[in-house]
Amino acid sequence: MAVKRKKTVEPRYVVNMSVHAWDLAKAGSAMTVQIREHGKLLGTIEIGQGSFRWKPAHGKLGFKPIRWDTLAGYLNEHY
Repeated sequence: MAVKRKKTVEPRYVVNMSVHAWDLAKAGSAMTVQIREHGKLLGTIEIGQGSFRWKPAHGKLGFKPIRWDTLAGYLNEHY
């Protein structure tokens, strides 16, 4: 009897994160998270000292700051 092999499934989302613990304490430093779906960049999140910013993959204006209370309200509403 032949052994069935599981198909290798590509992950739908891939998250690349860049963090250096010693840099987070410095002013102006941030943790950067790139969000990809099937290899295509959806956007980038930057989390710094007191800030949360989002940049769409093809955003021409750069990062958009999002207030923490706005983010918390959105997450509470949807999750």
